[in-house]
Amino acid sequence: MGKWFTVGKIRDLNERHTGYYCDIVTPPRLLKDGGIELTDLFLDLWVSRDLRYKILDEDELENAFQKRWISRRLYDKAKEQLKELIDAVKRGSFPPYQVKYLERKMSL
Repeated sequence: MGKWFTVGKIRDLNERHTGYYCDIVTPPRLLKDGGIELTDLFLDLWVSRDLRYKILDEDELENAFQKRWISRRLYDKAKEQLKELIDAVKRGSFPPYQVKYLERKMSL
């Protein structure tokens, strides 16, 4: 826990891995009823199998900030997290360790 993103491994209808969808979110928080809460911060990243990437929904983040749906702190954190994910892609250390571990463990 404590990560500001989620990563989903995406497959096409023929079960071929096409890439990863990264959602910038608040860290998961355990609720009293046992549920988990996280908040989408309007910013996403697509990373293809060959590590090309595309920033998604940047306009949604800007709009949410302008409408004061999210604070300056969350806006800045979303941008920072996006930069960290892109840096990991550029270094060749993507997907994150936790995702690689689950892929191996679950034979994904």
